[in-house]
Amino acid sequence: MLKGLKKMDDGATIKEYAVIPGQDTDYASQVVVDEVISEDQRFLEKAALPVEEEFPVDDRIFFLGDFNYGRPGLVEGHTDHKLQISLSTIKGKEVEFGRNIVHDSKNTTQYTPSFAVAKMLGLHPLVLSKITSSFQVSAVGQLRVNLGLNLKFEGKKLKVLGYSRRADNGWEFSNKAIELISTYMTKFPHFFAGIQRKPQGNDYEVSDFPGTSIKEIVAWLKTIESKNFEKVPLDAEQLDSDTVMAIEQAAQHALVNGPQPQRTTLKAVPRSALLKPSDAEHRCGNQKFALGDRVVYVADSGRVPIATRGTVVGISRTPRTTLLDVLFDVTFMSGTTLGERCSPFRGSTVPIASVLNLTNKQLIAGSRVAAEKRPAPTSTPLTTNGGYGYGRGQQYRESGPPPPLRGSFRGAVSGQRGNFTPRGGRGRGGFTNENTNGNSSDNATPAIHSSMVIRDTTPVNTTGNANGTRGRGNAFAAARGGSPAAGNVAYNNVPPPSALDSRGRGRGRGGRGRGASRGRGGNPHPPQA
Repeated sequence: MLKGLKKMDDGATIKEYAVIPGQDTDYASQVVVDEVISEDQRFLEKAALPVEEEFPVDDRIFFLGDFNYGRPGLVEGHTDHKLQISLSTIKGKEVEFGRNIVHDSKNTTQYTPSFAVAKMLGLHPLVLSKITSSFQVSAVGQLRVNLGLNLKFEGKKLKVLGYSRRADNGWEFSNKAIELISTYMTKFPHFFAGIQRKPQGNDYEVSDFPGTSIKEIVAWLKTIESKNFEKVPLDAEQLDSDTVMAIEQAAQHALVNGPQPQRTTLKAVPRSALLKPSDAEHRCGNQKFALGDRVVYVADSGRVPIATRGTVVGISRTPRTTLLDVLFDVTFMSGTTLGERCSPFRGSTVPIASVLNLTNKQLIAGSRVAAEKRPAPTSTPLTTNGGYGYGRGQQYRESGPPPPLRGSFRGAVSGQRGNFTPRGGRGRGGFTNENTNGNSSDNATPAIHSSMVIRDTTPVNTTGNANGTRGRGNAFAAARGGSPAAGNVAYNNVPPPSALDSRGRGRGRGGRGRGASRGRGGNPHPPQA
């Protein structure tokens, strides 16, 4: 189905079609039309405009060259269908700190399966499952209070950043979550003893926990602020608040101590090496992102100021697009805290089509230097011998074009060559299939036909021990052995065979049904009188 518009390197805008999961729709063939009277103005294909019209002077652009990739600039002029731009550049390469911090965070944050956590803490697995989710207890006056830690939400398909995650074999908890559960058990041992007595129960009342004050448990749960935990979908890739704060400090340090930008003039720049902010939706929508990637905001609309740089700290996927949680290097008026994970006015959730990935450069303009850096494509043969066969056995090769088709199409599909029928069963005729049970002169080897194109080539000449079908008493002497005449054979107006009245061993009404001679090639001998 129609995905959207795509901007080509030559400046043309074309439609892009793709399979979108969850968006497949079946339409009745009666409502499908070839042409529409009024087309959607949002998805009109457009030819490439002249460079002077698409990139006027003083127009804002982003550079897509290998060096200074993603740096902002302005158009200064045009010469021979190319542009002269003023680019904001820096000396050297920008500091990459995002992925390093994410890698260190993954190495330090370890998750333990729930069954191992239950064994470690001496709890029943069902008790651990209850206490880490929403655990309701009936209090006095028919009120129900939640005494769980709210670390996982199975029904809502949510997890808590930095505390829990869902793996293939079940839930897993981090060291912070294990420490929180251990503290809960230490402060209220009678409460856990009451749950341990009936781990498979569903309804719990205050009387099930003698010696325990429900009010004290509620007050303690408010101190840990479990309701303020960052809850995200199970399939979302998100960084916890500690990692986000570490990235924020590194970004602030790089902004203060990094080199200052300076203006540089570039001449003879092709249009494919420039990104126009209004074309960001059509050119940046197919990028791939990972946690810790550095990005720059290139769209001409939205809540984030253009050319603002930041770091990806979260990835969420929807049926239509992918959203990124970006921690920007500077504050701006519409910025958020990304769920209390960063400082105020520093974060924002943006679609992937509005930013340019600076760490994984995927829209880099083609150049000789960039082509030299790309690894050469390599091909690995299926076998060590380079053929199509298995192991060291007989190898297959590409065959030539097949001979011209003679006879019916059904016969060609069933394996017949020309007007010959393969041996098998009791037939009525005496025509043979070439190379059915004998030696062929073309020394054919097993071949794989790479095409179905039938060309007019010389037919294969086959001689030798070709066996025909068994006759039914018509005393055809050449029923076994011999070489039939090439070409089409007519079945009408044929004189009877000379040995029709002779006595033979055939089972039919006539004479010898298996042929009078058993030749291994050449024409059959005439019947004996």
